[in-house]
Amino acid sequence: MSKKPPELTWQDKAILIAIPIVVFTIFILANYFSQDLTVNGAFDQQLPKVQVRDGGNIVKVYPQVATDTLSCRVKSRDSNLEYDFDYKITGSETIRFELGRLVQFFGEYTYSPQGGKVVAPFKGKSGRMTGWAIYESHRYTPKEEADGPGL
Repeated sequence: MSKKPPELTWQDKAILIAIPIVVFTIFILANYFSQDLTVNGAFDQQLPKVQVRDGGNIVKVYPQVATDTLSCRVKSRDSNLEYDFDYKITGSETIRFELGRLVQFFGEYTYSPQGGKVVAPFKGKSGRMTGWAIYESHRYTPKEEADGPGL
């Protein structure tokens, strides 16, 4: 006494084929538009101030002038672009930059014809310090972010 299931119409079959295609297309587009901006991309577009996620090798270490900032010159991994990288040690640990070492970061890029400057950590839209640097397999973050909410 079991009933035979109804046969699928051509519209049903079309829907069963179209749904995975639409989902896949949405996934690809979302992934494409959510890619992080690199320093090269920001420099090429001459963006005045934008958040970037990138890294590069240190080619010059500047003497520490300000008590709260360490500075170096970085050469990007994907081109010959050089730019300044400032790491604000206020509210974070100190880094000892060395020539030739890789530094990765999420920071705020400011354009200039000489390559621009990246600052990390920086004040985000919420007013809190955000951003980070990875150097010698250690992630440096602002103390607010690292400590988390108090209990």
